[in-house]
Amino acid sequence: KVTSSFGKLGDIKLFGKKQQKAHAQTVTDLNIVNDASGYVVASPNGTVSALDKQGKKQWQINLKQGIAAGVVANNDTVIVSDNNAHLIALDRQTGQKRWQVNMTSSVLSPSLIVNNRVVSLSNDGVISGLSLQTGAQIWQFATQTPTISVRGSATPILLDSQNALIATADGRIHAINIDNGTPLWSRRIGMAQGASEIDRLTDIDATPVVSDNMLYVVTYSGQLVGIDMAGQQINFLQNYASLKSVAVDSSQLYVTTLKGEVLALDKFTGKVVWQSDALANRGLSNPIVAKNYLIVGDASGYLHVFDTSTGKMLDRKHMNNNISSLTLNNNQLIAQSQTGNFSVWQVN
Repeated sequence: KVTSSFGKLGDIKLFGKKQQKAHAQTVTDLNIVNDASGYVVASPNGTVSALDKQGKKQWQINLKQGIAAGVVANNDTVIVSDNNAHLIALDRQTGQKRWQVNMTSSVLSPSLIVNNRVVSLSNDGVISGLSLQTGAQIWQFATQTPTISVRGSATPILLDSQNALIATADGRIHAINIDNGTPLWSRRIGMAQGASEIDRLTDIDATPVVSDNMLYVVTYSGQLVGIDMAGQQINFLQNYASLKSVAVDSSQLYVTTLKGEVLALDKFTGKVVWQSDALANRGLSNPIVAKNYLIVGDASGYLHVFDTSTGKMLDRKHMNNNISSLTLNNNQLIAQSQTGNFSVWQVN
């Protein structure tokens, strides 16, 4: 079931302390498409639905194998992956299947659509470039795969007009030519720490973020890194672990950690500006910056609003489902659950 509700983050409110069940951050999120035509959303059971801006259903299909990752779309094509390692292209306006191809293993994060390519990362570490029109394989690039990793992967992003940036389970980031798959460079970010195999997981499951020629990467093993892309130099390294992408504004970097910490750091030096432990063990979503506010969701279904300058909590709203990921588009905040339900909030 897909739910869509519209509301406003209201006036400042005060909240007392309440004992909460401990939650952990989750890895795999089903991305929602929010474009001029409306929304496209998927649920793990295999339902893919398109809705208009008022929440009215335009089309719906059911994929019997269930959904492993998605949804990503351009103006006319929707891409999802199922639990049988198929990558599937659908018509954006009708939901009709255009093509389906077998990947080397399951694709656990949304693909990247750019120009005539679909760039996908399979769970076995293989990065593939497919034809957007036919699904034919154009190139492959194999990366190292650790024996044990966190189930999930970061979404490939656009580094520049010619190259994609992909983070992998071995703790590396790779810049790869979108057209032909030629590697531009690779760099290790995640560092193994501890004696056991579990302690030594180096996954980068949080999608990297590029802003003002800075690259920000946070790992499961506890490295938050800011890299100056002009000189390929590390500006800072802080010991914070997360499965969620960071947020950036004109001066600060924002992080939600595995422990439930919410932090603001100087985006160029990594110096901590403020830290809040008020949401410890609540299974936090990625942070989102809206004007002078930082918004964070949690597994209990709450949206929390912080002042970006001070870290003071200003507001809190509740929805019926857990909140695993947040996106912001034109002052519309989409709060999404692990099951594909979502709500839309107008941010004033």
